[in-house]
Amino acid sequence: MSVKKIQFLNEAAYSLENEEVEVIVLPSQGSNLISIRDKKTDTEILRTPKTKEEYETRKMVFGTPVLFPPNRIEDATFEYNGRVYELEMNRAKEDVHIHGFVHDKEWTVLETDDTIPRIKTEIRSSEHPGILSQFPHDFTITMTIEIQGTEVIQTIEITNNGDSLMPCGIGYHTTFQFPDSAELRIDVQERWRLNERHLPTGELENVQNKDEFSQGTPLSGVALDDVFVMTENKTAAIDLPGLDVSYSVSGRFTQWVLFTASGNENLLAIEPYSWVTNAPNLKQLPKRLTGLDDIQPKEKKDYVSRFKIKRK
Repeated sequence: MSVKKIQFLNEAAYSLENEEVEVIVLPSQGSNLISIRDKKTDTEILRTPKTKEEYETRKMVFGTPVLFPPNRIEDATFEYNGRVYELEMNRAKEDVHIHGFVHDKEWTVLETDDTIPRIKTEIRSSEHPGILSQFPHDFTITMTIEIQGTEVIQTIEITNNGDSLMPCGIGYHTTFQFPDSAELRIDVQERWRLNERHLPTGELENVQNKDEFSQGTPLSGVALDDVFVMTENKTAAIDLPGLDVSYSVSGRFTQWVLFTASGNENLLAIEPYSWVTNAPNLKQLPKRLTGLDDIQPKEKKDYVSRFKIKRK
């Protein structure tokens, strides 16, 4: 077992490994867990770039970018607890803010432990004027990544350091390798109806092919960018050649997004969100449905995800 500082994509990175698995974390790139490799079969689980140039083409579809808040905010603004938030309009063609403030920032390495192996990183908003100008809260996000056997555990803790109630929604743009021979298994019952800006209309529709999803479905040629309400089964699974990979999340996650781009790029993003896209602007709907949430002053909440590899 070891934790080593390495170079990856011409960036300072950390490699964690035991006898079964090796992972790579990029603190300078939003603390992106960008690689999970099964050592016995030499299989990359995540979509991992081979070069810096490839990564730069579209950073969001490599590894596990942290989305705080996740996905889109309509017109890049919302009101919460009497305060109006004006976010960066970073996708002008849709008039939305997308993917939040922390995935493109450098995070601080707090500690490493090669006996586990484990790494802990954090970002504090008070050190980033560009975050505070949009989201005027002093918060800390701490990420812990550790390996246990063939399982990689990723834990986020969000702390509200300030004196006012802080809205809180988080997610991951977790993108897997998904070759033509792969299949996805996931329980989905209801899908959010989206408008032309990819924003939920507030209406839900039944998933007609839910049995195909739960039993295992190939997605070759299928273009997806869909948002689903999570069921009680918060585990998605991918059947790869030689491996089964499960991706499980804890109870504060309430939504899945499935994204395949064109459906012909050998990728599948399985994105767990604690609140649905644009949740702060869907206040006419119950919080238990949208996941709209907040953190009291001086309190924190945790969000856990687990990747588990099983060899066939």
